[in-house]
Amino acid sequence: MGVFRESKGVVSRQGQAQRPAGTYEDQYSRHGFAGDQAMLYRRHPATAWARIEGDFRNTVADVRELELPDATDPRALPTKLMYNDDVAVYASRRSEPMPFYYRNADGDDLIFVQRGTGRLTTDFGPLDFQAGDYLAVPKGITYRLEPDSRDNIFYFVQTTGPLGFPERGLLGQYVPFDYGVLRTPEPRPAEDGEGGEGAEWEVVVKRGDRLSSIFYPFDPFDVVGWQGSTAPFKLSMYDIRSISAERLDIPPSGYTTFTAPGCLICTFTPRPMQSDPDSSFVPPYHRNVDYDEIAFVVGTEGEQAGAGPRDGTLYLNPQGAHHGPDANPFSSAERPERFTTYLLNIDVERPLTITSAYESHARDQQEQA
Repeated sequence: MGVFRESKGVVSRQGQAQRPAGTYEDQYSRHGFAGDQAMLYRRHPATAWARIEGDFRNTVADVRELELPDATDPRALPTKLMYNDDVAVYASRRSEPMPFYYRNADGDDLIFVQRGTGRLTTDFGPLDFQAGDYLAVPKGITYRLEPDSRDNIFYFVQTTGPLGFPERGLLGQYVPFDYGVLRTPEPRPAEDGEGGEGAEWEVVVKRGDRLSSIFYPFDPFDVVGWQGSTAPFKLSMYDIRSISAERLDIPPSGYTTFTAPGCLICTFTPRPMQSDPDSSFVPPYHRNVDYDEIAFVVGTEGEQAGAGPRDGTLYLNPQGAHHGPDANPFSSAERPERFTTYLLNIDVERPLTITSAYESHARDQQEQA
């Protein structure tokens, strides 16, 4: 498509600005917000429906209210909330270190630390973490999550294809972050004889969502050195320098941090709000018709991630479902000077299947508003 650009009826020549009086924008978008688009100008808000029958609905849940077994059972694994053939999203409240090593043979793991401190130990060596960190573990690498705090929240994004970064093009090498801020582990091999005579070390392997255990008579974290172009790494959300524009809102695709087949993982960080009085200061009502959108509120400017009253809120908007300011926690009657919230946003191409762990606590977003 994209072979014409037409304007019919009452419109603005500049989308998301100079909106005709008495109208509401409705943005129709393909391929996230990077493909063909149309802006419709309506007399009524697109989200002002009377009711919805069926499961095609915008929902919200508080991760802190979910029943997550690893909060009390050290051997439990993260709880799956939603998934498709490309991506699975999990939540964890792990309060103690894993009593085993873990290897995911189903895909890469991207772990976001909503709340907590500790270490991620791996074949390659350890990485310390704190709230706001992304921890990337390529498929098949053995690791152990070792929190040293008890009140923790972790989000896991499992991708069946490899994690990567978006092309930067005209933005250059330093936006949204300099690759120099990425941290990889230094080898720290276990000493022979640790654990005593007869000791065993367990590696739990997940493959096809089924678990097996491999037992070693020595600590398998015995790597004394490594080299190559793939390894676990850490990226702090606070090292991301998002792009912004004085006169118009940047589309969500402009905040992409990671890519994988079938999904985009975006990080929204605080920034100056658009100051031009004729521009919209929140996204318009929109239909992202090629992606289901998952959004986690993870922090507020001036506070550590995981410390605010809304942190831990999860929003799910299925592809093709209208959403926007009325169902948006950042809408306001007056234009603020800054966007002050940290958000983790996951856009997936294939429709998501929802598990009972999420569905049992999900509410309609209009009820939340």
